[in-house]
Amino acid sequence: MVEGCDAMRGVLKLFVVVVLVTLITFFSGCGRSQDVFYYQGILFEGFDPMKHQPSKEFGKYVRLEKVILSPKQVKSLKRCVDLLKERNLLFLLEYADRFVVANSPYSFADKPQMIIYLDKEKVTLGFSIGDDWKNKLLNSNLNLMENSGRFSFKGTPDLPNLLRIILHETGHLVEYDKLKFNWKGKFVDNVLNKDFVNISWDRKQHWKDKEGFSEKLQSIYSVDALVAFLLWFQEESSFFSLSSSMGMNEDFAEAFVYYFLSKEFNYTIDFILDDSVVINNLQKTNSFREKKFKFISEIIEEGGYK
Repeated sequence: MVEGCDAMRGVLKLFVVVVLVTLITFFSGCGRSQDVFYYQGILFEGFDPMKHQPSKEFGKYVRLEKVILSPKQVKSLKRCVDLLKERNLLFLLEYADRFVVANSPYSFADKPQMIIYLDKEKVTLGFSIGDDWKNKLLNSNLNLMENSGRFSFKGTPDLPNLLRIILHETGHLVEYDKLKFNWKGKFVDNVLNKDFVNISWDRKQHWKDKEGFSEKLQSIYSVDALVAFLLWFQEESSFFSLSSSMGMNEDFAEAFVYYFLSKEFNYTIDFILDDSVVINNLQKTNSFREKKFKFISEIIEEGGYK
């Protein structure tokens, strides 16, 4: 009889645990994978080769396999939407027709289709904008890998890089639609984009950047040289990030990102060396950056986005 009671108590305990787990999962919304969902009116989809056909310039890089969004990925996307909504920036997400999560080596804006494709591996809250700065720095200059444990980049507030990616790709849609940037082949300036591109790019030198940014970045061979480069970047560069100099399109998209991060999130990023802040606010305002912010501000106001 005692053994029977013990067994019954064991069954009841197990039942209670199962019920609690089920309830927690149900109310948290974290227990269900999805291939499509709407959140705050924004459409997110997992890539489906029967449904999505990216433009041929991008499609060759996308693995033609169906993507199911995990609970963590859904949570990550919703968090980014919430961050923008809290600052009345939800209108930015409405610029894209939809967001599609795909197995791709990078995220991209399919400009002709006005669809943003997000690299599945980047849909996470566990990788910050500061982490992305360090990752891009090391990818640009392998000489720094040996001392990479000594330095890092810290953003305030700490924001997920997924938010930056979403803003960056939205910026590409804006420059394509409003500024008519040529998105393939040779760059052609026009009356809509010339005031922006002339800030950092030299038409007489076949649109080479005026700063020799990539050459400076790739010629760093020591931590001391890195500090010197970042001090120069802070004070004199017209760019907002280490990837801005890859082209006019990237320049605009990154300026677009940091316009909203700076204005609406009061975001700054610092350089940390040996656990101490060595350089505060790497994107400190200068005359060149002010011109880019002014240009973007006018686009937002004239376009009636808000």
